Amino acid sequence: MVDQKKAKSFNNYNKVELRGIFATFDKNNDGYITKQELKLSLKNIGILMEDKDIVDMVEKVDTNKDGLIDLDEFCELCHTFLGIDGVEQEGEMNEEEVANKERDLKEAFDVFDHDKDGLISEEELSKILSSLGMKEGKKLDHCKEMIKKVDVDGDGMVNFDEFKKMMKACGTLVPFS
Repeated sequence: MVDQKKAKSFNNYNKVELRGIFATFDKNNDGYITKQELKLSLKNIGILMEDKDIVDMVEKVDTNKDGLIDLDEFCELCHTFLGIDGVEQEGEMNEEEVANKERDLKEAFDVFDHDKDGLISEEELSKILSSLGMKEGKKLDHCKEMIKKVDVDGDGMVNFDEFKKMMKACGTLVPFS
């Protein structure tokens, strides 16, 4: 079981980290992300989704049932999408949940792997981080250092296994910064 103090610290850190990304999705700066804003923002980073899938995604995290995503709900959405939540342990999941988390991680990996070669390069990382409004994406040297921290095989890129380990070990949207 994860220490509750660590889980709370994890969630507070993520909220700070995700606030900037939330702002890029919230096009009209009203403090909420509409289904249309979500679809457009995901499209801008290379994730094309059907309206039905967007509705399902919003319904999963819309705890107050207003049809909009606030910051807390956005944090939950990001954690769900990336297959991380800071509290749940893989050993506590059934086979279907493990398979779903694996699929979610693969989908997240594919967003970064723009050229679909099975590897995330410095340039691909930079592009995605920049499109999310994160300052880390603006400098290739910074992206190179981020990759270096998780690049087990030393090829200068992140493969899916390295990405998976990184996401599980660090539990944050951009865990290697």
